[in-house]
Amino acid sequence: MTKLKVGTHILDITNEDKIYFPKITKGELIDYYLKISPYMLQHIKDRPLMLQRFPEGINGQSFFQKNTPDYFPSWIKTIEVPKSDGTTNFALCQNAATLVYLANFGTITFHSWLSRFTKLDYPDKLIFDLDPSTSDFSNIIKLALLLKAILEQTGLNPYVMTTGSHGMHVVCPIQPTVDFKHVKMFADDCSTILLQKYPELITLEIRKNKRGNKIFIDTLRNQVGATAAVPYTVRPYPKAPVATPLEWDELDNPKLTSSQVYNINTIFSRLEKMGDPWKEFFKKKKSLILPRKKLDKLIK
Repeated sequence: MTKLKVGTHILDITNEDKIYFPKITKGELIDYYLKISPYMLQHIKDRPLMLQRFPEGINGQSFFQKNTPDYFPSWIKTIEVPKSDGTTNFALCQNAATLVYLANFGTITFHSWLSRFTKLDYPDKLIFDLDPSTSDFSNIIKLALLLKAILEQTGLNPYVMTTGSHGMHVVCPIQPTVDFKHVKMFADDCSTILLQKYPELITLEIRKNKRGNKIFIDTLRNQVGATAAVPYTVRPYPKAPVATPLEWDELDNPKLTSSQVYNINTIFSRLEKMGDPWKEFFKKKKSLILPRKKLDKLIK
């Protein structure tokens, strides 16, 4: 066990030498989250978390955890959210110490709500998860650009990132003034417009065995209680790939052939070279009211 000071907190780091990924230890994962915290915290702070835990590494048993154990230190903030049979006490990651603590807890991937605990029913993100059925990443890029065009027509500011898994997320920062029901409706209508124009490329079929070779536009994350992988989180695959925010012009780069193009060993040289493409993300929030009116005209 090692003592690690993060901010004003002293953390007990355990089993640092345990192999979590091929040739990557738990200690290296924890070190990654400590170093990435200045970039990641703005995207995770204030949001109820779902933790994807791998206590024995990616080749061991894994599970998702929402409820916060009683033994968590009191300085980790939580939010109690009602559910049908009681409540769930979600952890909030407000600082680097919490991020490191949760990584030491066996968390590899952080998933968060699209809303903040201060306005749980009103998301400040609109998200499209582009989920491929094949390994052809060029069609994912094509669809992301088509989606960008329609979102910009409505007046929104779309951003794009690799998920670190197989696809891409296209995300718009929005003012938290419209509830999840209307946000999901907006996302569904955008997807329907694209489906009508490009039926050979896109599907809205939830069942994987019914999708063929088409790309599924997943809008289901735009709902109360649903979560999405946080920018800069690590994903549970060999080489520890990272969900990586991109500049839109990077989609023209022929080297972008996979959602797993960046990992914990390459992301920092990228950040040093070009900075964080999503640095201004929350400064670009737009109300959904006018975009809704513009989208209605596109539907007609």
